[in-house]
Amino acid sequence: MVLGLVYVAYSVPTLNGLLAGGALIAAGQAIRFWAAGHLDKNIRLARGGPYRIVRHPLYLGSFLMGLGLAVAVEDPVGWAAVYLLLFLGFFVPAIHVEELRLQSIFGAEYQDLMVDVPGLVPRLWRRPSSPAAAGDQPRFSWNRVLGNYELRSAAAMAALIAVQVAKLF
Repeated sequence: MVLGLVYVAYSVPTLNGLLAGGALIAAGQAIRFWAAGHLDKNIRLARGGPYRIVRHPLYLGSFLMGLGLAVAVEDPVGWAAVYLLLFLGFFVPAIHVEELRLQSIFGAEYQDLMVDVPGLVPRLWRRPSSPAAAGDQPRFSWNRVLGNYELRSAAAMAALIAVQVAKLF
């Protein structure tokens, strides 16, 4: 919340930046919706949808959304550098803690997933999936998106972009 206020207070949006940044934000939010629609937290290990491509699609979506905010303003390189440092300082440790938590919940099944699927950056090639990956995976569900409170991130991004657009006029 504080970072959002600092961003709004000190950033100067540009029209071209908002268009490019908006595309990154939309892509990131789409990934987050897709991931949340396949996620039954702490009940079943997600291996469907974007979880076939990366283990942490919610963080990937968040990364793209933050990068989109950096691109949307004057001095996008400076803002992106600050954002990258924040991502490395906060999100990367959070990913590590989450990996430990998921290993404690799902054990060998999650360790197999760690071998089969990259963490945050998709591979350019697909590894053959282990037999465990072929298990019964639920289809995408908007109810899961809502149940995982994903609309909060969409509302926050919409509010930030609305303020930035208003600053143009």
